Amino acid sequence: MAKEQKKPKVSVIITTFNREKFILEAIKSVISQTFSDWEMIIIDDASTDKTERIVKDFIGGNSKIKYTKNPTNMGAPRSKNKGLELSSGTYIAPLDSDDVWLDQNKLQKQVEFLNVNKDYCMLGGGIMRIDAESKPLQKVLYPVYDSLIRKIILQFNPFPQSTLLYRKDVALSCGGYSENYKICDDYDLWLKMGLQAKFTNIPQVLAGYRVHGGNITKTKRLTTTKEILEIVLNYKNKYPRSYMGIIKAYLRLIFAYLKS
Repeated sequence: MAKEQKKPKVSVIITTFNREKFILEAIKSVISQTFSDWEMIIIDDASTDKTERIVKDFIGGNSKIKYTKNPTNMGAPRSKNKGLELSSGTYIAPLDSDDVWLDQNKLQKQVEFLNVNKDYCMLGGGIMRIDAESKPLQKVLYPVYDSLIRKIILQFNPFPQSTLLYRKDVALSCGGYSENYKICDDYDLWLKMGLQAKFTNIPQVLAGYRVHGGNITKTKRLTTTKEILEIVLNYKNKYPRSYMGIIKAYLRLIFAYLKS
């Protein structure tokens, strides 16, 4: 009888679309982690550039890295849910294909925390904004304490996706990423998960968030602000200080219309 293959502790999920310039840096930052009990699942959302060839040439026969390409462009939420379906880890570490992990101990720190603190579903950390050449631009840290995070989470999203590690079972029990949203599906999922367990952030820079001409929040600002408003209104009775979040969401939408 064949020996049952041990499941990895962490599933790193990278969804990508036309990121030939950046995706190898993202992959290499996972490989360089001191914590090695992971699998990497790359969901290519029908890229039309050289992403597929670059990734396949790099990973070769590495069994820890699984690459799959959607036949047609499905959008980010469906691709992320596909990644969840294919994953086998206890914890999920999402990584945007144009971002990079800067702390080689990121996974080690986060796995140790979630292993011990069963009442927490998710933890993130700080970012360094970087440019297209990976030069540092600005350091940003986020609130640590669950009680404070809950007070501000409807005013802004304090969890950059590429810094996170979260419990797969909690995400699935919430229905995964909502496919009703094109851009803010992650924000909606964090809010759903927060109704079941606690949040926290490590007060250290864990990831590089890339600022470049193709950032989705720049090209689709109006859609983003509309989705944020809808999400904030959906959760207004479930998190404190919702009035502040509602005011800010309306102001963002007004400014987005003025700029469009």
